Amino acid sequence: MKGLARLEPPARLAILCAAMLAATQGCQSGPSQSDASTAGHTALVQRWFEEGFNQRHLNVVDELFAEQVSINGQVVSRSAIKQSMSRHLSGFPDLRVTLDDTIAEGNRVDVWYTVAGTHRGEFEGVAPTGRAVMWTGVDHFRIDGDRISEARFLSDLHGLLTQLGPRLP
Repeated sequence: MKGLARLEPPARLAILCAAMLAATQGCQSGPSQSDASTAGHTALVQRWFEEGFNQRHLNVVDELFAEQVSINGQVVSRSAIKQSMSRHLSGFPDLRVTLDDTIAEGNRVDVWYTVAGTHRGEFEGVAPTGRAVMWTGVDHFRIDGDRISEARFLSDLHGLLTQLGPRLP
């Protein structure tokens, strides 16, 4: 800085402009490795919803989840995830998940979603009602390497069960 102070104002301005230009060039060089990883993590999570639920390919769990994964603080196997998915798909054979919003940073991905379906099979002890239902939820995922290693699921189960409950006249 002391050497810069000895220069004439036009020279100082030129050096300052060159430094700013160099700094902004780094910002315009395209996505960083971290951005690419975050995009890959987002695509991985989106794939689970699209292929797993919407296309009913439960075996995608084997490709996307670690062998042992922490779900809401409890370590479970991939088969436990597939069993949970099967319960939802059996209860709502036309189930469709729509991702409303996705936020990703580093190896963390959060999704806000809406689920719609018709209750045509037993679900959570409730016999089929034939009712069309809709509920929302938010899920938080941590990805290690190329696999989901942790997930926290928060779904409006109360709202769903209320829709399945007896209707008042």
